Amino acid sequence: MILIVGGGPAGSLSAIALRDHDVTLVEEHQSAGFPVQCAGLVSENCYKVLRRYSDCKLNEIRGAIFSSPNKSVELEGRVGGVVIDRRTLDRDLLLKASENANVFVKTKFVGVRGKRAILKGLKNGEIEYDYIIGADGVYSTVSRVFGFERPKLYSALQFKVRFDCFSEDLVEIYFGFSDYFCYVIPIDEFAEVGVISSRNPWDVMKRFTRWLGKRVKGDVIEVNAGAIPIGLVNFVKGNVLLLGDSAGMVKPYTGGGLYYIVKAIEKLSHFPNLKRIKENYLKDLGFEYKVGMKVAKLYGMLDVEDYDHLIEVAREHHYLAKELDMDRPSTLFKLLPAIFRVVKRRRLLLKLWRVLS
Repeated sequence: MILIVGGGPAGSLSAIALRDHDVTLVEEHQSAGFPVQCAGLVSENCYKVLRRYSDCKLNEIRGAIFSSPNKSVELEGRVGGVVIDRRTLDRDLLLKASENANVFVKTKFVGVRGKRAILKGLKNGEIEYDYIIGADGVYSTVSRVFGFERPKLYSALQFKVRFDCFSEDLVEIYFGFSDYFCYVIPIDEFAEVGVISSRNPWDVMKRFTRWLGKRVKGDVIEVNAGAIPIGLVNFVKGNVLLLGDSAGMVKPYTGGGLYYIVKAIEKLSHFPNLKRIKENYLKDLGFEYKVGMKVAKLYGMLDVEDYDHLIEVAREHHYLAKELDMDRPSTLFKLLPAIFRVVKRRRLLLKLWRVLS
């Protein structure tokens, strides 16, 4: 029997993919999708997979406005994006998973006793398992119980507000306010205004919203806060497999995890060979993580003047962005020769070379 811990997208998609096996899924909350800890922006390619199970689209995105405190540029990449409703997605995925798996909500995995999992909230209190999939988030109990390494955590804070967006089909990405980035994602007359930082996100949000000024209309309607794992860890140990945030399966340069979860689910076709699942996942995305970690490292090294210059370069050479794929940071490496040719600030060039080369 396969025990899946966690009823978010990683857990529910695992149950769906393993529908020909004996699967039990436990979710500690009353329902999936709460609390929301996701900005809800995915690529068109990712949404093509998710829409098989859920009509959760809120908005279509064609590109982004990248800004420093002083300059900005509008760019479009190789593919567009889709804003999704995570509550709807999580709910629909868990319902789909329940068609073939035994699903128990308000049931928390707390440990193991031999080959039996100890479950708080389950009538009998224990259940026998052959394999465990830990899809229980950044503070994974499965990870702790079985002694897995933990990824580094960044803090994320998001406000939903009425907002004067530049365009309903452009996200806004802001650098120079934190050691990661801030964002605005449009949804009708509202927007998700968020910050990601290794430090106190409330301080960053105060500075950021103060800088946005009158574009923020009225009071905050909804607040969501959470942690984002940065850095993939070893996610297989014996008969235990970590998936999703518990494994650090998140794009290090954006904090988004759904695409990397979708790619991990594809590898479950090799189940129960967990070693092969890991090998194939790393073969597909290992280099993407390496490049993504390099980009994330740059966020903490670049200053406002560096971002100002990069935006000026992007304005002049905006056509280069058409080669970039938001899910595949390795596409950036193809552009490095061109980038090194057009960047004029020596100090900035040294930073880029030291990290990216």
